[in-house]
Amino acid sequence: MNALKGFVTQTQHWTSEQWRIYHNEHIPALIQQAYNNVPFYRQWFDAAGIKPEDIRTVDDLIKIPIVRKADLIAHGADFRAENASEYAMIHHHTGGTTGTPCAYDMDRYSWALNWALKMRTFEWGGYTYGEDELGVMAGGSLIPGARGGWKNRLWRYVNNYYSMPASHLTTEMLEQYYSYLRNNHVRFLRGYPSALTTLAEYIREHHNVLPMQAVFTTAEMLLPHQRKIMEEAFQCKLFDTYGCGDGMGHATECEVHGELHVCEECSILQIVDERGKEVHDGEEGEIVLTALYNYGFPFIRYAPGDRAVKSEKKCTCGRETKMIRVLNGRSSDNFKLANGKILNAFSLPIEALTDEIFQFQVVQEAKDKVSLLIVPKKIISNKRLEDLRKLLEYHCGEGIQVNVMIVEHINVPQSGKMRFVVSKI
Repeated sequence: MNALKGFVTQTQHWTSEQWRIYHNEHIPALIQQAYNNVPFYRQWFDAAGIKPEDIRTVDDLIKIPIVRKADLIAHGADFRAENASEYAMIHHHTGGTTGTPCAYDMDRYSWALNWALKMRTFEWGGYTYGEDELGVMAGGSLIPGARGGWKNRLWRYVNNYYSMPASHLTTEMLEQYYSYLRNNHVRFLRGYPSALTTLAEYIREHHNVLPMQAVFTTAEMLLPHQRKIMEEAFQCKLFDTYGCGDGMGHATECEVHGELHVCEECSILQIVDERGKEVHDGEEGEIVLTALYNYGFPFIRYAPGDRAVKSEKKCTCGRETKMIRVLNGRSSDNFKLANGKILNAFSLPIEALTDEIFQFQVVQEAKDKVSLLIVPKKIISNKRLEDLRKLLEYHCGEGIQVNVMIVEHINVPQSGKMRFVVSKI
């Protein structure tokens, strides 16, 4: 791990030309391994009329048809290399934020590189591994120690974690978390935006503030009003991060707190249009990942279902990695309605009502029926509810039945990740 820590400390200062050379050096061997030893990719390449020698550089990757999570679910065993025994493999599951968790394997080198990159992100916020305690407010994907067992307790101890399970939060639990963080002078937090926002709201209402040095958000789309609430409660800037373990994709804010730096050590992250071609600066597209390692279970031109806006801006911090301007949710956040319209629920300006709304969820009940569930902070007038119904009706279009409902709570999955968008079809 120390060697990898030194590696990622050095690479963060590489030039864009060094990154180009690094990626192109990895492509031929990765493609050859996939074709020779991975049944899925051998069949995938053959069906597309591709030979390994056709893919020599990053620019050649566009020749490979995009692989989707549905392919992983349907052909998971065929993603495992026939020579996987040559690599020390670890079994994993995706977090299931899109509602469809699935299994995959990761070799130990990839796992270690993954952790080295996370540690670098924390260091950008002033955190020192092994010295500073980190409060982790999430579900099983981030705090497996929440499930108990001596291995998990050891994991929490070694990493100096204070685990704060995010599912089924109560007032008593939030007070317990607040008291521990304050009494033990914990200065760093990591977790899901929805969970940390819930804690921040509680602190603002009952204790005013709980100063932190840095807060790291991950696993969900960070909404602007969530950032505002957390920065007010925790009195510090947020470091938003993107991670995709199955494709080894990573991106994170730096000390400048603007756009997200892509961690190019572990994968090639591209943002593409519906034809699979890279979009231009300022354009939105789908994230496609090619993991540079993990030869025992490769991910090449893999689309996990995440969307982002490409940026060609040069960060003032001096690092020359690729940049992501903003994460725009997931492909599954789009509803295809009976009238042919496609609704992106995050395009609804509901977050502008943060003084009145604590949580919300948009649910597609049927192809012609959409509901907006609201957990209010206070009594919402009938006029406001009617305005919201008309707003939803406008975005959905003709022929779609819309409902706005006040609910006491919105169920959070066992993973602890809040799903703002749910389709029952």
